[in-house]
Amino acid sequence: MISLVRHSHTLRWSVLAAVLVALLALPSLSGGAAKDELKAYFDPAEGNTPLDLFGVRFGQTASTDLTLLIRTHEDWSTSVISPAAHRTLCILLRSDEQANPAGRLCIYPDAKTESRLRLRYTPLDQAGNQLGIRDLDPVVVRPNRTTVRVSFAPALLRLKPGLYHWRARSQTVDETVCLAPVGCEDYLPNSGEVDLNITLSVAPELNQRCFGAASRDSRFSCRNPRLAGKAVPSPDEAVTSPNLPCRPLKQIGLVVPCEFGVPAAAARNTIALLGDSHAAHWRAALEEVAQEFKWHGLSITRSGCPLSEAVARLDPPSRRSQCVRWNNEVQNWLRAHPEVHTVFVVAHFDAHVVVRRGGREFEAKMSGFSRAWRALPPSVKRVVVIRDTPKAGPGTLSCVRRAMRRKRSPASDCARSRTRALKRDAAVSAAVKLRSNRVKTVDMTSYFCSRRRCYPVVGGALVYKDVTHLTDIFASTLGPYLVRKLRALDGRA
Repeated sequence: MISLVRHSHTLRWSVLAAVLVALLALPSLSGGAAKDELKAYFDPAEGNTPLDLFGVRFGQTASTDLTLLIRTHEDWSTSVISPAAHRTLCILLRSDEQANPAGRLCIYPDAKTESRLRLRYTPLDQAGNQLGIRDLDPVVVRPNRTTVRVSFAPALLRLKPGLYHWRARSQTVDETVCLAPVGCEDYLPNSGEVDLNITLSVAPELNQRCFGAASRDSRFSCRNPRLAGKAVPSPDEAVTSPNLPCRPLKQIGLVVPCEFGVPAAAARNTIALLGDSHAAHWRAALEEVAQEFKWHGLSITRSGCPLSEAVARLDPPSRRSQCVRWNNEVQNWLRAHPEVHTVFVVAHFDAHVVVRRGGREFEAKMSGFSRAWRALPPSVKRVVVIRDTPKAGPGTLSCVRRAMRRKRSPASDCARSRTRALKRDAAVSAAVKLRSNRVKTVDMTSYFCSRRRCYPVVGGALVYKDVTHLTDIFASTLGPYLVRKLRALDGRA
C-alpha cells in the first residue's frame, strides 16, 4: 500500500511538472516569437496566498525589450492588488554590484487602463529606501484571470547596461489565508535569483562592423555598405529616449548626484561630469571611459546650468538665481568630496549669459568658465573641457524619416554645412587662453563632421534625438575614441 501511494505521488508530480512546462511554453504567453522565448520558472500550488505564483518569465528578448509574464494558480481580480494594504505582485531587481535590491517593478491597480492594471517602478538606495516612484506607460495585458503580460524598453527603468538579478514575489496580508497576521510571501524561482544581462540595445546594426563613430576613425578606414540607409535608433524612438541611466545618490540642496562606471570600492580613481544637459548626454561615452580606466563616475548636471560664474540668461528669472545657487553648491560638494580627482565639463555653446552694458557675451562666457575652474578645490587635479557637439537643424529628424522611407541615405541627404552646425565654443576658448596644465581640452568634432558637412547619421547610428542632444547609442560609440583622446592628453597615444 505504501509503495502504491509513493508511486501515485511521484506520477502526480511528474504529470504536474509536464503540464506546467507545456502551459508556460504556449505562444500566447511567451510575448514573442520562438527566438524571443524566455526560460520559465514554476512551482506547485502552495496555497498560502491568493496570489500563489504558478509560473514566471522575465528577461530581455532579441527585440531588446524586457518581457515579463506572471501566472498564478488561482483567478484573481484587480482589487486583490493593493500596495497600501501590502498586497503586491512584483519583480525584485538587484544589480550585480550590490547586495540589496536596486528596484522593485510591480503590477499596480489603475482604473483608467483596459486591464485596470499599470506597471510601476520604484528605485531603491543601498539601504532599501525609496528614491522615487515612476508609473510606466507600457500596456499591461491580461490574457486571462490568472495571467499578466507586459513588454517594455529597458531604458524606462533608467538602468545602465550590465548584470542584474531578479526574483518574482507576491505578497498578501490576509489573516484568513496566512498563518501570521504579518502576511505571507511567495517567491519564484524558489532556488534564489536569476541572472539578467541588460544590454543597451541588441539591434542587429549595433553588431555590424564600422557602426557609429567607428566609421569615422581617422586611423583605420572603415566602411560598411550594409549600414547605408540605416538609422539606429529610429527618430521616433530617439525623441523619447533618456540619457544613459545613472544610479541616484543622496541629494544635497540643488545638487543631485548620481553614479556610473566602476563601483567606488573597486575603482582606481573618481571622476565627475559637470554641466548642463549637454554634459549629461556625454555620460554614455564616459561610461566606456570609466570602465576602461577603472574609474568611479559621478554625474552632477542641471538643465541650462553650465559650471560657470557667468549668470545664465534663463526664463523665468528664478531659474537664473537657481543656476547661481547650483554652481555654488557644486563647488561646496566637491570640497566635501576630495576623492574626485578629475572633472569633465561640457556646456552648450549656443546658450546665453547676462552681460553688462557695453560688454561682449562671448568674452563674458569665457570669463565665467575660467573663474569657475579656478574656484575648484585643489583636490581636483585636472579639468577636461569637452568641446560641445554640432547642432542639427530644426527639420533634421523629419529629413531622416523621409530618407529612410525612400530607401535613401539619411547621412548624405540630411547633412548640414559645418559653418551652420558648428560655432565657437567659449569653454574651449577659455581653456586655451588659460594655458594651464590643469585644464585640458578634447575635441571630438571629427566623429560628427567632415571638413564641410556635419552628419545626422554616422555609421548607421542616429546622432541626434533633437536639435542639440545626442542619442545614447551614438554617444556610446564615441567611448573608445574618447579613451584614445584622453590617453593622448597623458602622452600615451
